[in-house]
Amino acid sequence: VMPSLSRKWLAAGLAALLILPLAVACTTASPEQDEPTSPTNAPETSASASRQDVLVSLTDALIVPRYQSVATETDRLRTALHDLCANPTSDTLATARTAWRDARAPWLRSQATWFGPVMERRSRSLVDWSPVDVERIERLLDEKDAVTAFDVREFLPATTRGLGAIEYVIFGDDAATLDVLASADSVHCQYLTALGDVAAEETAGLAADWAGYAGYFNGTASSSLLDRAAVDELVSASIFLTRSITDMRLGKALGADGGTPDPSAIPGGDGRNAVADLRNQALGMRDVYDGAGDGSGLGLDELVAGVSTEASERMAAAFESVLAAIDGLEEPLQATVVNNPEPAREAHARLQELQRAWNTEVVSLLGVTVGFADTDGDGG
Repeated sequence: VMPSLSRKWLAAGLAALLILPLAVACTTASPEQDEPTSPTNAPETSASASRQDVLVSLTDALIVPRYQSVATETDRLRTALHDLCANPTSDTLATARTAWRDARAPWLRSQATWFGPVMERRSRSLVDWSPVDVERIERLLDEKDAVTAFDVREFLPATTRGLGAIEYVIFGDDAATLDVLASADSVHCQYLTALGDVAAEETAGLAADWAGYAGYFNGTASSSLLDRAAVDELVSASIFLTRSITDMRLGKALGADGGTPDPSAIPGGDGRNAVADLRNQALGMRDVYDGAGDGSGLGLDELVAGVSTEASERMAAAFESVLAAIDGLEEPLQATVVNNPEPAREAHARLQELQRAWNTEVVSLLGVTVGFADTDGDGG
């Protein structure tokens, strides 16, 4: 049974099935016609695994389990936030902050697969939009007497929801934070627990929808994406993500394009998690490229190596260089890009190399057609 939100997927699959016989007929009628050389005609690979093998492995071993992990950790965060408001102490505050980091890690690591259900549900606007509007949050807390999960989901703007808004409430001075959360009936607590409830409900729905979408995506359902289109989605998502963190985040913060450095381009607040976020985004891309994080599954590298072992080695080296450079960064990143910019410049240079590798090596070798990013640059 296909999930309720998959009408568009079903329509796309049926369209593909209707077009395919026509394409076959045309090919049979004109055997002498040369195969078009557009990017959609991907080169054959000598890899032992087919495109569908890679897609099935990625969905079963990586993507679906990752969204399940996101849902599990976000539900634990919801529980920690309720516990904090029921008993605001230094211990419950520390537990809530740890739960926030634990929920944020798999969410950022999933960013390399933000397509399909994530876009269909517009999950980012409920789970983690960036940047948050702290002035609007303060006005809300000053003006409202009560806030419910329904209010958060249906009426509040994306800039006042999700993990970024939770960060704003629970990080900062410990005493001040515990003071505003002193009563479970306070508007701060109502807002905080409602944020946790909405994020947990959304990630649970997202995990369930990805479980239903997997067969459509990897070609095992009766109505499915063409495997070429699915690979395009995977590669495009990493290209957009690399561009976002290289040019629109770190590059803008450094003024790498010749403009004035703007540290506010790096998302995050008092949680000081920007470096961890950057690392998780890079790890998420590497997971898609290499396969499941424990090395047990197939990834895009299986297809790239089937065409060029040299390109495969260059991609592996690019990922290692990026991760090593990120490890050289220090928090708070918004301050260190100004006070000690050299490590950030090194990370930016290595990210540019990875960006070029995605755009040249992978796109050309796999015949990928890169589309347009949906709301590229916001919400992540």
